[in-house]
Amino acid sequence: MKKISSFKNVINNYDYFLFDQWGVLHNGYKKFLEAEKCLEFLKLKNKKIILISNSANPSLQSEVNLKRLGYSEKLFDYCVTSGQIALNNINKDIYKKYGRKCFPLELSKEKIKYFDLDCTKNIEKANFAMIADLKDGLSILDFAEYLDKIFKYKLPLLCANPDYLVHNNNTLSMCGGTVAQLYSDLGGTVFRYGKPYEPIYEDIIKRMSIKNKKKVLVIGDSLWHDIAGGRKMKFDTLWIENGVHKPQLTKKDDINQLLNEFTPKYSMSELKL
Repeated sequence: MKKISSFKNVINNYDYFLFDQWGVLHNGYKKFLEAEKCLEFLKLKNKKIILISNSANPSLQSEVNLKRLGYSEKLFDYCVTSGQIALNNINKDIYKKYGRKCFPLELSKEKIKYFDLDCTKNIEKANFAMIADLKDGLSILDFAEYLDKIFKYKLPLLCANPDYLVHNNNTLSMCGGTVAQLYSDLGGTVFRYGKPYEPIYEDIIKRMSIKNKKKVLVIGDSLWHDIAGGRKMKFDTLWIENGVHKPQLTKKDDINQLLNEFTPKYSMSELKL
């Protein structure tokens, strides 16, 4: 892994730049001005900018949020979310194979509306379960009883946000991906579409007509998702250290184990020119 001090040091090597949003471009409440300068510089160089998010919201909602934070739509060529890819595939992967009745795991009314779900609180009548973004303060113990029940009835679990953790207002909060991973470890069937899984990258490759994977750089703060996904797709990766792994940086054994597993090509403390 090569530590770099300026984003300019790697720009000439690539044509396509896949940016994670939360932790790299903003913190959910405000944009990172240095990161914005990086996008502006890439545009001056006629580079292609793709914003890739594990948000369970449709892509359009992500674009609205970026605008609210002050990011111009002229600063990116394509924005795609895990939720959008899940929405694109739910008919093929879930409805046609299992049925339409959904058992919601902490799903908000907003998510139920976005996905146009037919929900039931009676697990015996459900064809599948679904989890997405979670409210703050939940732990895996809050889902233990639910997972036992959906495993008993052998329901597939659709996870619209595969992130494990997110930094929210300087605190770490659990995401739906932690619950989905536990269900998978138990032997349950799980459908995941965002980073580090192939569907979201396959969508980008097709949409952007990417022919040469060596011309793609993935920029993200999560070794589990951004860097792992880039590595899986054989893209080069730039790890932003002061993100979701920030609490682990002082625990050398923990962070070195992750770095040895996911092997980012470059690292920076934060995204800046």
